[in-house]
Amino acid sequence: MKWTIHELIKKATNENSIEEKLDLRSFLREEFEDLVDILETNVVGYYRYYQNDQMFVFHLHIKTTLIMLCSITLEKIPVELDFNSQLNFSVNYIDDDTHLIEGITLDLKPYVFAEILVEKPMRVISEGAYKKYHEEKLKLTEKELEENNPFAKLKK
Repeated sequence: MKWTIHELIKKATNENSIEEKLDLRSFLREEFEDLVDILETNVVGYYRYYQNDQMFVFHLHIKTTLIMLCSITLEKIPVELDFNSQLNFSVNYIDDDTHLIEGITLDLKPYVFAEILVEKPMRVISEGAYKKYHEEKLKLTEKELEENNPFAKLKK
């Protein structure tokens, strides 16, 4: 999903449809603690070119499956995402919703991944997670409470 600007302008009138299968695993980072894997992503849609604004508007339907960790049990859970998105690009600043094109090429992969991160649930909980949940309550002695109290020095 990488094109030059001239290629996009040339194809805008008759070959503006998009149908791609993407492997976005290379975008996964350690910072995404609950996101373990991303399966093949299907992107279908089209784009339009607005010559007056020198703007490309992509209308995309994105479908993928994320493998996330349960917030309680840390089990791997598949999370299916199926949503529509609109991405705007221009060589000139138009507004905050329009991405600037730097150079002569446009690569949609990082933007598709960013849209997936926006749609990803904040946390997932596996079925029966609360049945397996076990809470340990720690009891501290008076001495330990005083030692661990961050305000203990203020009392003196």
